[in-house]
Amino acid sequence: MSSGTGRADAADPQWTVRLRRADRPARRLLVFPHAGAGPDTYLRLLDDLPADVELLGVALPGREHRTAEPPGTTLTATVSGILGELRRREPLPTVYYGHSMGALLAVATARADPARCRALVLTAGVPGADALNLPVALDTPEGLELMFARHRVPMRALDSDLARTPEEYRLAHDLILAREALLAVGGLRLDCPITAIGGRDDQLAPAAAVPGWQRYTTGPFRHTTVKGAHFFPFLQTSGSAVLAAISEALEPAPLGAGAAPVSAVRTTPTGGIG
Repeated sequence: MSSGTGRADAADPQWTVRLRRADRPARRLLVFPHAGAGPDTYLRLLDDLPADVELLGVALPGREHRTAEPPGTTLTATVSGILGELRRREPLPTVYYGHSMGALLAVATARADPARCRALVLTAGVPGADALNLPVALDTPEGLELMFARHRVPMRALDSDLARTPEEYRLAHDLILAREALLAVGGLRLDCPITAIGGRDDQLAPAAAVPGWQRYTTGPFRHTTVKGAHFFPFLQTSGSAVLAAISEALEPAPLGAGAAPVSAVRTTPTGGIG
């Protein structure tokens, strides 16, 4: 069903790309990818969404149509760029979906313009720096080094001449953005519905931390845990659970007030990934 290739529209050459064209779009999903990735990574996961859903993705510098740019950006530039382009697009009811670092970027973008985001679906996202339970503060050099170590990325990868691959160079710079986002979202409060999904075997965003997203909204909150490690949305059965949550969030009344924990997303047997 996909007809997009991650190319930016002529009027919107930077931050948002149309991943799939909808002839008569009635609603929109904006995808915030994980660190190191571009939005095309999510096409297979989301391809079965209804045909009236316009599928957009966020593209950071250094990937897909922005490969000529060096990686690295700030949270302010990212959020401003995304919202500037959304405001130039046709207004549609919009749900944000973010995975890992993308979950943090989605929350920060929703906070900057609350009226534009109808609901959030977050997978493998850490709800702020405090949820990491690091032995040192994240906003210190030691905290940054520990964050890089947890992702098995050497600090030297911030230098293009010392990074082992272009992918490692891009990931290193995304980790700087992720740290900024982790520190920035603490204490934010939204009023839109949030659905948060964790992977049972996730070492980077432990499932036990996922319920912490509840404190980020005064609106309805749902959470669940599925089998799998950090990239569980890309496993077939866990991906089906994620797609079900997104599909429900896109419905006219995505989450009713006072809703119980999500029933559309079920714990499903899958194999973990490391």
